[in-house]
Amino acid sequence: MEAFQVLFVLLLTAAAADGQSLHFGRCPNPPVQKDFNVAKYMGTWYEIEKLPALFERGKCNQASYSLLSDGTVRVHNAELLSNGKINSIEGVAKVKNSTQPAILDVSFFKGVPDSPYWVLSTDYQSYSLVYSCADYYGTFHIDFAWILARTRLLNKEVLSQLHDELVSAGVSINHLAVSDQTGCERAKAKINERPIIGILAQENRTPAPYSTAYIAASYVKFLESAGARVVPIMVNQTAEQYARLFNSINGVLFPGGSASITSSGYQRSAKIFYELAIEANKRGDYFPVWGTCLGYEQLTVLTSGDKLLSRTNTSGVPLPMHFTKEAKQSRMFKSFPAELMEDLASEPLTEHSHKWSVSVLTHNTNNDLKNFYKVLSTNTDGEIEFVSTVEAYDYPIYGTQWHPEKNAFEWRRPYIPHSPSAVKTTFYMAQFFVNEARKNFHRFESEEEERSALIYNYNPVRAVPNSVFEQKYMF
Repeated sequence: MEAFQVLFVLLLTAAAADGQSLHFGRCPNPPVQKDFNVAKYMGTWYEIEKLPALFERGKCNQASYSLLSDGTVRVHNAELLSNGKINSIEGVAKVKNSTQPAILDVSFFKGVPDSPYWVLSTDYQSYSLVYSCADYYGTFHIDFAWILARTRLLNKEVLSQLHDELVSAGVSINHLAVSDQTGCERAKAKINERPIIGILAQENRTPAPYSTAYIAASYVKFLESAGARVVPIMVNQTAEQYARLFNSINGVLFPGGSASITSSGYQRSAKIFYELAIEANKRGDYFPVWGTCLGYEQLTVLTSGDKLLSRTNTSGVPLPMHFTKEAKQSRMFKSFPAELMEDLASEPLTEHSHKWSVSVLTHNTNNDLKNFYKVLSTNTDGEIEFVSTVEAYDYPIYGTQWHPEKNAFEWRRPYIPHSPSAVKTTFYMAQFFVNEARKNFHRFESEEEERSALIYNYNPVRAVPNSVFEQKYMF
């Protein structure tokens, strides 16, 4: 009994010294979120207020959650320390009982008991109220609570509502403290130094022996030139296979080609990845999408629900870019050198290989397109002015009707520009998109799974003489 009393005093002293929320008696048993949807909860959450936690020593605290294939959740917690370094830890959360999915256990270290993670309330899009409590010998308990948000700010009305919920649940809010979410640029600056980007395969236009689909090698080289690795996204996979791959890669590229954008394996996989990207970005899981030529046309169909293309005389022509006033401060072009921007506007550095385009008139009169995409450049075939470069207002989704990859990596057509500025354009565009992918932290569940998915498992082949491509990956 004496040993228990000593241990009890030590625990009380340690908890008090660290400002922990310590109370006599057992943990309360607050109600949790009804019909909790784990998938909708995934993404990044920022800490707005909390009960003191001795394991949190910095500011800019945030948690990122991603769903694993076995139904468990990967947890990545990060904070910015006073010395400017980022402190982070990873763990795994799992639902204890499928009838109560809002009650999870989180494990960060092997051999250490799991920690409870109870979601008391969330709307998935803006706020979450989380509670955790540990009993000690039935005599006292230490509890933790976090008010989380999808952004670094949460309005006072919602905070007040969540305070009331804690009090109603029997949780004391006397020690609830505001979390510091200011000066978090360093925390946001953390990047993924090993990005992996998926490229959609598409059905062969003409039958080929031992092959049903392909990816032009120039798209792979385009991404690799900026420091990314590539995973081919095969056609005709299951939705579950695509979802698992989505949670393993850091971005996706829809390449040009000749596949149907209304009914094909290419269209189906593009639709699945587009919808997954929209949902991920809504919950703070930054996931970029890029569409080139056919890929951009596919994006317009996915965004508007209609095929809104006009026939243009733009098959095999290099053109200068007609920048809009929004281009200079756009995410895509704001870091381009001024000299290169001048060259792009005055020289035919962008190669167009398309028979169909989205006219500026169509873009401006279709609310779905106009409200979703910011037009950064236009071009004309002499009769129709069409959209040539876009970026989404609220999502990291980008499209070019022209081919940035061809300048450096395709040589079979005389109209492809290869001047120093043309080649620079290839690499600046690649660098931009790969840097966008560096902001995503999806990863494969094992190195073995990653290795087996990478395009290094395939060999590019020399394309047939009449092909527009130098090399292709055949699947």
